[in-house]
Amino acid sequence: MKRWAAAFAMSLTLLATAACTTSETLNPAAINVPAPLPVVEPTPSAPAAPPQIAAIGAERARVTLAPVIGAPGPAVDQFSARLVARAPTKQFAVTATNDPTATYTLKGFFSTSPEAGETIVYYVWDVVDAGGNRVHRFSGQERAKGSNEGWGDVTEANMQAIADRTADEFAAWLATRDG
Repeated sequence: MKRWAAAFAMSLTLLATAACTTSETLNPAAINVPAPLPVVEPTPSAPAAPPQIAAIGAERARVTLAPVIGAPGPAVDQFSARLVARAPTKQFAVTATNDPTATYTLKGFFSTSPEAGETIVYYVWDVVDAGGNRVHRFSGQERAKGSNEGWGDVTEANMQAIADRTADEFAAWLATRDG
């Protein structure tokens, strides 16, 4: 079963790569997806952003989220809320989709696969610069306990874990760009 999961993950990556290398996919009008979700602003009780680091300040790293492909709305909402909350601690800010000052866009692709009494969530993130060029890609997986029901097994905690790893990996990549 592990061989199948590895082949599936590779197929997903290749499909996402092929889908993201054409000019049509960089044109939001060419993609038939639901309207982007509004950015959830941190609540007043959220911790304040730490002081800016010289190389990577929140002012320099402003990120928008493109509509996520492959995940249901509630899962995307859980992910987005956690990413917005974590961003200030990682020295970047999540901004509105139409923010002209955004320096990067994160384009996400999700899929699920049943394996041995659980569901594995595979995710791939493309980092796109303001000019529409893919400049980085990272991916991962999250195991959800359950009964092989796909998204039905995926909990809010699973989506928050994915958001935490996304924030960590994006911030680590930013450090290599501006360091």
